[in-house]
Amino acid sequence: MHRGDAPMQIVDHRRGAAGAEVDLERLLGRCALRDRTAFVALYEAAAPRLYGVALRMLKREAWAEEALQEAFMKIWLGAASYRAERGRPLAWMTGIMRNEAISLLRKSAYKGREVEWTESGDLRVSADDPALSAELRDDIRRVSHCLDRLSTDQRLCVLKAYHEGYTPTELSKSLGRPVDTVKTWLRRGVSRLRECLGHAA
Repeated sequence: MHRGDAPMQIVDHRRGAAGAEVDLERLLGRCALRDRTAFVALYEAAAPRLYGVALRMLKREAWAEEALQEAFMKIWLGAASYRAERGRPLAWMTGIMRNEAISLLRKSAYKGREVEWTESGDLRVSADDPALSAELRDDIRRVSHCLDRLSTDQRLCVLKAYHEGYTPTELSKSLGRPVDTVKTWLRRGVSRLRECLGHAA
């Protein structure tokens, strides 16, 4: 699959489809079958929310635009890997969006002096879809519950690795522990988290 095969930049994600009832799981299933019409519908439904996530993390509109396109490229290519038992569709896509934003932040090429974006007064972000917001809050509660079941070391490693983008080597230096120990905490933490989320689904 070439990058050009994905139907990107298809709608204005700033406007979106606020308030619409959309079966994101069904659309992801159709995307896995390379249904471009389904991808357009998925983009229209989820792009406003994901764009808001990117803006809050990156504080630069140009960066958020790029991160959003990269995230949807991965969503299109990886739709077949989505598993409902591991979380709801919006949470899965939000995780991809966060990872893209973190990746962009860590690239030295993106340290210019563009005008910083602020959330206050930006109607593109404040007019979120209530149904999607409720779904995301529910997923956050489930993840928080499962994180609380990890040991302190496991939880710290998982959060720093998957939310802040730390590598095992960076975690080792940050925590002052051997890298093999950190990898073990991370591996066991992720395993326990997935198991818990599977039961909580």
